[in-house]
Amino acid sequence: MGSMFISFSGGKDSTVTSDLVMKALDTEKIIHIYGDTTLEYPESGLYLKEFKKIHPFTPVLIAKNLDQDFSNLCEVVGPPSRVMRWCCTVFKTGAITKKIEQTFRDKSRLLSFQGIRRSESVSRSKYDRDSTNSKITKQMVASPIIDWTDFDVWLYLLSNQIPFNNAYREGFSRVGCWCCLYASCLSFYL
Repeated sequence: MGSMFISFSGGKDSTVTSDLVMKALDTEKIIHIYGDTTLEYPESGLYLKEFKKIHPFTPVLIAKNLDQDFSNLCEVVGPPSRVMRWCCTVFKTGAITKKIEQTFRDKSRLLSFQGIRRSESVSRSKYDRDSTNSKITKQMVASPIIDWTDFDVWLYLLSNQIPFNNAYREGFSRVGCWCCLYASCLSFYL
């Protein structure tokens, strides 16, 4: 399983994707790369620990930008906005790219499984089920749940009794960064 990995956020979509891929390939020994943006809900860290206990043979690598601090960058550059959304590049995509390069430095092609769904946003509605047009080079992206709805994801999790991030029980519909510009008003309230 050396040339593939699962992009794992600890959210419901990546949890389902992880379960589907491990079942389809009949192994838990698939690298999971968790992008720790340093702005995660505390429940996401707790869920990651629970996931590791449930899947002791699954290598989980942490991608984290230790060179930057979100608050300091906000003072220097200004807070992220929908026009200038630097936070994902600095704390998510950049850190994950660095971890991929360190982990797979001798591989020329990679297969990444991602829990992206078209129903999440207008921009994602145009994504393909599999693509080489990735933000991260040398990577083929496979999105096995691209056409699933929220209902499909929850039905899969609950009917298969798969543990999931407790932040959903607290009312959050998404569990990315707590300060994400794309979070709902309810998320900011919570």
